[in-house]
Amino acid sequence: MTMSRKASVVQEQGKKAVAGIDLKAMYRIDPKEMVPDITVTTYSNLAYVQVTPRDVYIDFLEMPGVKKDGKTLVNGTRVYMSHVAAQRLGEVLQGILKKVAKEGGIEKFKDGR
Repeated sequence: MTMSRKASVVQEQGKKAVAGIDLKAMYRIDPKEMVPDITVTTYSNLAYVQVTPRDVYIDFLEMPGVKKDGKTLVNGTRVYMSHVAAQRLGEVLQGILKKVAKEGGIEKFKDGR
């Protein structure tokens, strides 16, 4: 039975109708079918990282901002992620930056050791 067929199945239980939806099947993704759909892009030259007991969020900011009505407005994008996703992001960024620096592909990189 297909997912759409499963979602449309209605069982009569007394006078109540119950629709069955297989959420596990809805979120099962074949990596071969994944295609990135980037709908928003932005530039950031500063990031603030905050960690809470539940998640991590990163504010990507466009500095120095623009003066408007006596205040400086700074455009930004906030991204929330799990601790595991943030850890993976950090590891991947470190690996990529070290590799590109070794190959001479970036102007300046400090290893931090």
